[in-house]
Amino acid sequence: MNVERVLELLRDCVGEVDDDKKPLPGTELVDVWMLIAMKPEKVRQHEAEMIGLLNEWPSVSWGQPVPPLGEEINYITAGAVLGSQGTAFLLFAFGKLLGWWQILDPASMLGLDKNDSLANEMARKGMIAIQGYKPSETSPV
Repeated sequence: MNVERVLELLRDCVGEVDDDKKPLPGTELVDVWMLIAMKPEKVRQHEAEMIGLLNEWPSVSWGQPVPPLGEEINYITAGAVLGSQGTAFLLFAFGKLLGWWQILDPASMLGLDKNDSLANEMARKGMIAIQGYKPSETSPV
């Protein structure tokens, strides 16, 4: 997989927020445990190319097995593939915006609030994941 190109596409899709943490015009906040500002127009523009790149998702990274897309993949494992956990969150937001997968986290799995200390401890230990990769020609973005 061409990780450098994945990174380029994701960087192009990152939006900005104003001083009050509100998205600037053309930007949407995507909740993947943390809020990430993304540009939906750019996400749509890069969707087909990203699908092609993700078709080469590796089965091994850093000598360890990597689940195929569609199975549960946490941000730590995705970060190993992509070179950083921050980039994994960007990919999670990209795909969530397109309706490709479900985000699994302490809130969605256990109903824990993001301000709950146990929820944050669980998130830090890897309990933020994607599941169910289903790209389609008719995305909700």
